Amino acid sequence: MNLNSKKYLGRIEEVINKAEAGKVYPVYMFIGDRPIIHPQINKLIDCLIQEEARDFNFEVLSPDSFSEGRLLELLSTKGFLPGRKVVLIQDLPLLVSSDTAKTRWKKALAAIASDDNDRAMELTSRIFADLNIDPEELKGLSPGRIKDVLNWPGDLSIESLSEFLEVHSGDMKSIEPINTGSGDRLLAWLAQRADPSLAIIIIESETVDKRCSLYKELKKYGPVVDLDREKKDRKGGANFAMSLIRSLLRESGKEADNKAVKAIMDRVGHKDPVGLKMEIQKLVTQAGDRVRIKAEDVCELVVRHRDEELYNLTNAMGEKDPGSCLNSLNYIMDQGIHPLAILKTIANFLRKMIILRAIFEYEAGIKAFKNLRYEIFRDQILPEIKENMLDDAPDILKGHPYTLYKLGLQAYGFDLSQMLIFLASLAEADLKFKGGRISHRVLLETLVFRFISME
Repeated sequence: MNLNSKKYLGRIEEVINKAEAGKVYPVYMFIGDRPIIHPQINKLIDCLIQEEARDFNFEVLSPDSFSEGRLLELLSTKGFLPGRKVVLIQDLPLLVSSDTAKTRWKKALAAIASDDNDRAMELTSRIFADLNIDPEELKGLSPGRIKDVLNWPGDLSIESLSEFLEVHSGDMKSIEPINTGSGDRLLAWLAQRADPSLAIIIIESETVDKRCSLYKELKKYGPVVDLDREKKDRKGGANFAMSLIRSLLRESGKEADNKAVKAIMDRVGHKDPVGLKMEIQKLVTQAGDRVRIKAEDVCELVVRHRDEELYNLTNAMGEKDPGSCLNSLNYIMDQGIHPLAILKTIANFLRKMIILRAIFEYEAGIKAFKNLRYEIFRDQILPEIKENMLDDAPDILKGHPYTLYKLGLQAYGFDLSQMLIFLASLAEADLKFKGGRISHRVLLETLVFRFISME
């Protein structure tokens, strides 16, 4: 049976209720982002194994340690205590293929975009292991060359991954690929010996190839709880997100009115269940003993998103990307961030650009930034600049080398004298904002497009 994301919350309760009543299956499959599906798996495990037997009759197989032989050995070995054996398989390698590469990369890029470095490293390390590639080998390669090496999906941007690897490739866990098998031995075992009173398999996978024969056969042995965030049904996704919000609040002993739920949806969207869960946790913590969550509570969380959203705007301005600038600006304005706070952020970003442009122009030479590789900047140029400036080095040079590198690349595309003129004009813009005669949105859009038009 296949439980898709539209009916996920109701049907997962059905699966757990059946397990509590003694109706269990030899195989359970959970598909989706781990932070969302793992809590549901824990609920199921609580139904399948007594707490005192958990340490003895429960086993976890990670992708690093999985093989069919190892799995069958665990299934065939009786637990130390009476009762069934439960084996949790995380990201079963037999269920991924080249056809799932795009979805897996999209999940990794989403983790990078949200600055969830631990999750991004976990996802990318697994992919690199499956490709038998050491991420260190990609350091210093151009984005185009990295695309070739990874056989990168044509409609995905490689830039954020390339930047991520420059900083984190050395921190990634090295995973050796192993001979996992074909799945034939597992299916033979299920056909001959499947008995949920003795052993149960739970499969927890971020992504699966639903066209592979193993997936189709495993579905015959138990429920598939599918929470794949890549589903195309936007209306269904929105309905699911609203149900998820209410369910998470209910589990925490809270409730929310319709305005509060809508406010959460407006700010987080319906495509990111992990993000929704994080925001609900913040709301629950903020509410304390109070049961009801109000729209006003949600609005207070805007401050927590503010730095990230403002960074997205200034980064798009530095890249001279008008489309991204407009999207970020509209989102920020809709979030209720005060226009003067946005103006201040733009001014601070411009000041940093001016300082770096001046430093690089008179110390290393701004032309040095053309096609400059990060490791050369980090290991040679930046230390030399700091040494030459000694005690006169501005505080901005204390920032992370990669942040300075990225900002230096952006500064390369702007003229120093034009930036100084633009900075001086911001005082006049401030007066217009306070005058209130012109729409703040219009003023900000005009300001942003003037900024990216500077040569």
